[in-house]
Amino acid sequence: MTANGKLDKNAKNDPSIATLDEAMLMTGFGIYNILHMLLSGLVLMGVIMQSLVMGYVLPAAQCDLHLTLGQRGWLAAIPFLAIILTSYFWGWLADTRGRRFVMLISMMVSAVFSVLASLAPEIISFGLLSFCSSIFMSGPSAVVYTYLGEFTNLRHRDKMVAFGSSFVGIGTVVLPAVSWLILPLEFSLPVPLLDIAYRPWRLLIVACTLPFVLGTLFLLVAPESPKFLNASGKSEECLVVLRKIYAVNRRLHEDTYPVKTLVSEAHTTKSNDSKGVAAILTSMREQTAPLFRLPLLPWTCLTCFVQFGIFATTNGFYIWFPTILNSLANHKGVETRICAVLDASHTDSANAGNGTQILCDDTMNTATFEMSIYIGLVFCSMYILVGFLVDFLGKKLILVVLLASTGLCGIAAHHAVNQQLAVALFAIFQMCGACIGLMNAVTVELFPTKYRAMAVCLSMMMGRVGSMAGSKLIGLFLTINCGASFYLFGSIVIVCSICCLTLPRRNSGPIEKHKSDATQYQTHEPA
Repeated sequence: MTANGKLDKNAKNDPSIATLDEAMLMTGFGIYNILHMLLSGLVLMGVIMQSLVMGYVLPAAQCDLHLTLGQRGWLAAIPFLAIILTSYFWGWLADTRGRRFVMLISMMVSAVFSVLASLAPEIISFGLLSFCSSIFMSGPSAVVYTYLGEFTNLRHRDKMVAFGSSFVGIGTVVLPAVSWLILPLEFSLPVPLLDIAYRPWRLLIVACTLPFVLGTLFLLVAPESPKFLNASGKSEECLVVLRKIYAVNRRLHEDTYPVKTLVSEAHTTKSNDSKGVAAILTSMREQTAPLFRLPLLPWTCLTCFVQFGIFATTNGFYIWFPTILNSLANHKGVETRICAVLDASHTDSANAGNGTQILCDDTMNTATFEMSIYIGLVFCSMYILVGFLVDFLGKKLILVVLLASTGLCGIAAHHAVNQQLAVALFAIFQMCGACIGLMNAVTVELFPTKYRAMAVCLSMMMGRVGSMAGSKLIGLFLTINCGASFYLFGSIVIVCSICCLTLPRRNSGPIEKHKSDATQYQTHEPA
């Protein structure tokens, strides 16, 4: 190896000296990768349950916290608002301090704040504590896809990211199942110190922290990403991780791992005299600016827009999903179309509001949970199917076909006169969320190592902006013009499908221009 870290002609044929990608291929694929995927999936399941639990908690908490419909809308948007405001910071921290470090700290703190939120006596403290929990929940949300992708070699990365993403679908099954188990309970335990009654909705908030608690325990024995270690100049620590993966996958002794030396990717960053907040802001600017310059700018815009559209549709509708299903389950009129049923429900509520005072009712029809579980199972199946097909069809084809077909189903759901068919089409419409993991795999593939976590975080942050915008717009449209919500978001998903036609061929790697200057773009040294 030469002094500048490049391979000389003789070293290129030496199996003991390899680049990280070559060394990852030599570790093989097996039980270690599967266990790591399960760990990352558990974290993802915790993120989706924490993000969407408000959809089940708020209808059950409206009497205790004296919530209006408008307050419920804002409280449901809190997780997305927190992610929008902080995921950028978590992306910078992950690129400079490490993926494992960010997830370990943030999940522990998020779980603590969630437990405190479950004890809140009124809406202000509940909102503040939920916001604090969501700020730290944003950490694993921003980093877990990068952490998962960097533990798998290029040959199997797409498949593992897709299977890991299936835990988002599993979360949409587990969440209504846990809600169905807890919310129908009728206990009410007085807590005089806080002047509250501990009811089932408070227990549900605590139950949804369990994936984070388990994920934290497993992360204590998990290593840092080998990609990050090598890019940070810690090649020996990286080799230790690679030997462990090799030994578990191939069931051989670590000493038999052929790679003894990794081609260094680290470089010396420019000295910076600024300290404290100024140093953080400078570092964040240096990590971000290249994403908005050629040749990365088009891909930054593409990934951000597609994630915005997918999140706005799948999460925006899911927040109102329990409310929609509850209306369908309780409806006794002759209307069959989704929007006709919702319009009739709003009319009944308005008529009731003109009469005498009505007792607060926070019960939920059990059919709501049952339908949510069925739809979650179909949703989960789509994720798993994508995981099996991605190696054969490629990410680009799946993205284009799946987004186009789900968008058309969303528009068709508005016109279906059979209620069961309408619900089925509505469920397929939300399956565009199965493309979130694929788009993150595309982002990991398109962007160089130094900017990879930041690029994923930026696109996910735009996705959360879409979630917040979608949930507010859909809530507005369901009240004043229900059909417009299906037309608008169905069209957005179809446009996202068209945009994905511009993606490069599969496994083409980071932008070629960046490949030519590895020391400038591929690596970095922690701040």
